[in-house]
Amino acid sequence: MLKSRRIVLFLLAVFLISVVPALAQDEYTISLGKSDTRGEYLVGKDGMTVYTFPADSLNTSVCYDKCAEAWPPVIVDSADALTADEEIPGVLGTAARKDGALQVTYNGQPLYYWFKDEKAGDMTGDRVNHIWWIVPPSTVAAQKIPTVGNVLVGPTGMTLYLYTKDTMDTSTCYDKCATNWPPLLVDSADAIVPGVNLPGKWGTTTRTDNTIQVTYNGWPLYYWNKDVAIGDATGEGVGEVWYTIAPETVALGKTDALGEFLVSTDGGTLYTFSKDTAGVSNCTGDCAKNWPAYTVGAEDKLNAATGISGELGTIKLENGSLQVTYKGMPLYYFKDDHAVGDTTGEGAGGVWTVAKA
Repeated sequence: MLKSRRIVLFLLAVFLISVVPALAQDEYTISLGKSDTRGEYLVGKDGMTVYTFPADSLNTSVCYDKCAEAWPPVIVDSADALTADEEIPGVLGTAARKDGALQVTYNGQPLYYWFKDEKAGDMTGDRVNHIWWIVPPSTVAAQKIPTVGNVLVGPTGMTLYLYTKDTMDTSTCYDKCATNWPPLLVDSADAIVPGVNLPGKWGTTTRTDNTIQVTYNGWPLYYWNKDVAIGDATGEGVGEVWYTIAPETVALGKTDALGEFLVSTDGGTLYTFSKDTAGVSNCTGDCAKNWPAYTVGAEDKLNAATGISGELGTIKLENGSLQVTYKGMPLYYFKDDHAVGDTTGEGAGGVWTVAKA
């Protein structure tokens, strides 16, 4: 009898462990999921993964018609109906769509589902066409701001800055300076959670009061006390010593077979086309479908990782987008590369090669 009772209690405990998290997720419009490979990320109802689309601007979706069929927006009946797990840092809100529906936003970024995800835990929409991403609750993320382009922001979406009078891994901003430019602080180096598409070196520096400040490629990071809303970047250029920080546009990847080569912000391998000339892309039509151009926004700063000595630039394509160039040569993805480290386009047709630094 005692043994049977223990078995019943054990089965009940297993049931509760499996069901309670699901009930908690169902309680909120937005809550947290967790992956062994990707860590924590935002999920919607029933634990379904939600995504952001960098082509959107703050609180404004550009995904409609066929796009919205493939990427259904996360909708609530009213702003009051929006609920979220208190463990999520940042600001959840709503933005009106063209049809009047209210789409949920996170730090100003509209949120979507992906029609090919079938169950909780699926994240098959991540990295689709290098333009759709899961949403981790990160310490630092990249966000497109109209006046300065794609730059680093803190956990609540507020713009971050560097101070050119600092030295690597050392802050010189204290007292009144630190009042005007509050440092981005964490409890420990282990607490730093970089957002998606942020190559570069993350670290910390210990300030004179023993607080721990986040650094990016050695630069201590700060807010500006005159920025009052997500999307503000009024500290850009102040005193000609304070500037927003762009994530690395081009970084270095490596395989045993090919050595080092250029990769994009999400680690996707970049290629050059031998039929191009400096400053001119000759890949159009079906070629462009198979070899999508690596593009950036008009306001985006170009930032190369350490070890990349050549000059980055852009050329304007027929569709108006700006393709990134390295030493004048246009850069491309290959459609059959699906994961970080894939280099299946190397040598294709005798005219495509991975872009070398």
